[in-house]
Formats: sequence, C-alpha cells, structure tokens
Amino acid sequence: MRKSATLAIPAEKLPKELAAALDGCEEGAVYSVLIERMPQEDAAAILEMRTKVQEGLADIEAGDVLDAEDVHAELEKKFGYKIRQ
Repeated sequence: MRKSATLAIPAEKLPKELAAALDGCEEGAVYSVLIERMPQEDAAAILEMRTKVQEGLADIEAGDVLDAEDVHAELEKKFGYKIRQ
C-alpha cells in the first residue's frame, strides 16, 4: 500500500474543508493535494482540538462567555501573580 498520493483537483471539486483551509479558492484553478496518513496520536489531538473549538463556538453563540476582568482574576488566582496592571 502506498503511504501517500498527490492529486490534481479542480477548485470546484475541492471538499469544502479544503477550500476553507485556503480561505476560498480561485475559480478555474487546479490545486495539488497531498494525501498521507497521519499518525494516530496527531489525529486524535486534532480531533480533540476540533471538538473543543466547536464547543467554544457553541458557548459563544449561546452567550456563555466570561468577562475579561473575571478571566484575569481566575488566571491570577490559578497562577499566583498579577496579569493586570
């Protein structure tokens, strides 16, 4: 089995996740896409981070956010030194 492959994919056929990674894509362009298996530990870390980001975005959307002063106070308490001036 091959470990990786490089494909030429027209912009309009790029999966939305790939187009988003490019901040959009140029209409009519052809992109070179390298596909390779990611180590399991890296994949798990990325999936966990993606889940946390989605949870955070959902919290923001729901208005479940902390005031900056409250965040600073919590960090100061946790780390034992002043963050604010």
